[in-house]
Amino acid sequence: MSAFDQPEPSLGVLFGELGADLSQLLRKEVELAKVEAREEAHRLTKAATFGAITAVAALLALIILSMALAWWIDQGLNTAVAFAIVGAIWIVIAAVAASIARTAMSRIRPLPDTTDAIKGAVTGERADNEASHTHPTATAVLDPTHQISDTRRTHKETAS
Repeated sequence: MSAFDQPEPSLGVLFGELGADLSQLLRKEVELAKVEAREEAHRLTKAATFGAITAVAALLALIILSMALAWWIDQGLNTAVAFAIVGAIWIVIAAVAASIARTAMSRIRPLPDTTDAIKGAVTGERADNEASHTHPTATAVLDPTHQISDTRRTHKETAS
């Protein structure tokens, strides 16, 4: 009996096989996602560990260099005054850094495009005025049919 002589499977059998194949594909995709997540977590852990080591080394170097600066200033002044001057320098640096951080934090809008899309889906309008000023690639607009059309550029498009 050749392959041509075998009866064709019924539509029900074909749909059953399709469902089984789709189920297997989804299981494999979930398994792949788990493996990728573990690998990314491992890379993140390694990067965080070396980042922490770098931060500790930089802090120790900063302390030693600050003490050296204070002792250098001490050659012409009182020791307490020399260390106070170095401390004041670090207070000024900390204040400037805090001001810059505060300004940067006030500009953060978590998930601006997603938030605008959800608002638009709920209200039927797009809160696009603010998003277009704060996020240059947020060009999603409301079409005449009142459906949200997302025309944001992907990371690959913006990189080129």
